[in-house]
Amino acid sequence: MMSNDYTQIDAYLFDLGGVIVDIDPQAAIAAFEKLGLNNLHEQITHGHHQGLFKQYELGVISSQQFVDAIQELLPSKVSDQTIIDAWNTMLVHLPIERIRLIEKLSKQKPVYLLSNTNAIHHQAYVSMVSGIENVETIFNKAFYSYEIGLSKPNASIFKHVIDNAPLQAERTLFLDDSHLNLDAAEQLGFQTALIGPKQSMLDVLSGHCMD
Repeated sequence: MMSNDYTQIDAYLFDLGGVIVDIDPQAAIAAFEKLGLNNLHEQITHGHHQGLFKQYELGVISSQQFVDAIQELLPSKVSDQTIIDAWNTMLVHLPIERIRLIEKLSKQKPVYLLSNTNAIHHQAYVSMVSGIENVETIFNKAFYSYEIGLSKPNASIFKHVIDNAPLQAERTLFLDDSHLNLDAAEQLGFQTALIGPKQSMLDVLSGHCMD
């Protein structure tokens, strides 16, 4: 896991959901249940969706195709925006202090984002912080599964980041809330830190910023 020798870190690679943005998959499941779409617990998960939601996360289908597919599964038609709103209930909160910390880090070393996400969630998260038009601009580069057709924990997505960031895995700290994703990254040499209830992003990085 994470090294405490901060001088050996030349770049930071952040997961989005569960690290920067607080998420609640159960909220999206409940929202779809209210619309009459049940039994989504196996498809909507904390970090590795399945079925239709996996297809959307990988960019196999467009946002409109995703919404249309949901419409087909509902007992009665609703507006497209109602479906989008239900899906976005998963995105709960983006604390400003996390953004400010990444901004501080970015003045010292490159910061990158690697997220299993989709176009609807992408559009929603960038404007979640009041007063910041697009939080994505704090990163040197952002990598989204739906844009590159790859997702964590597949090693190919980490190799894509290495080749296109560019960065050295051994000198990059990767922060994620999934053991599967961290294990895959470690196999390629990344330093890693598990983010969760016992250890927040702020806890991990509190000593990394120079005043």
